[in-house]
Amino acid sequence: MAIHDFICDSCGITVRDTDTRKIHRCKNCGSDMRWDCNVAIHGNYSRPIHSASLAISPSQVEEHKRMFPNVRLDGEYRPIFSNFVDHENYLKKSNMIKEPQRIRGNKERIYGKKRVKSRKSGIQAV
Repeated sequence: MAIHDFICDSCGITVRDTDTRKIHRCKNCGSDMRWDCNVAIHGNYSRPIHSASLAISPSQVEEHKRMFPNVRLDGEYRPIFSNFVDHENYLKKSNMIKEPQRIRGNKERIYGKKRVKSRKSGIQAV
């Protein structure tokens, strides 16, 4: 049975449930909650992502545990994401903006303003 996320737009609370037929009400503020379709589209990652770009200092570990109890850290203090929802929520709470990745016809990947050629083509980073 699939587990779905329901989000309260008023206060940001997320609830997981298997029933998509009933109206979910936020236990915090009483507002109607909406079904988060991103989970249905993206779901869990095939393998955990260790984000080097979001690594933190050892002095920030306690704050991280308070703010993101669902997101573990690896030995190098990089957050580990196992699903799309936790990753997106982490970015939103951290005021980070994820640049969309684009791939050109020549297998060139573009991350923000930095261009990186595919390793399969043998061309180094630009």
